[in-house]
Amino acid sequence: MAKPTSQSVAAIAILMLAVATLAVPQAPPKRSGQEIHLFEVTVGLVDGADDDYNYRLLAAVLGSVEAARSVTFETYPGTFSAFLTNNQARRLSRVKGVLGVRQRDDPVPTGGK
Repeated sequence: MAKPTSQSVAAIAILMLAVATLAVPQAPPKRSGQEIHLFEVTVGLVDGADDDYNYRLLAAVLGSVEAARSVTFETYPGTFSAFLTNNQARRLSRVKGVLGVRQRDDPVPTGGK
């Protein structure tokens, strides 16, 4: 059996990398309206509203208060910001009690520092 040359070893390595690249599952492209962005939501203040008021408004679109908490970035009386798709933001703008929804600049990742 012949000893492999450095050229054949390099060719085999390149071939293996090409096959491995094809084997990695690729996420399908996101449909229009499915990209996630940070949105700021202005809400009408209600007498006697508790701390969960903003979450309940968001839950009307997301399905649960837990889901609303998981996407919320900041929350204050009268306003909150959350990571939503464009479609979710549009639906949220129609919820009774929501005065406005606008896209904010997405935060820049800090790399955990």
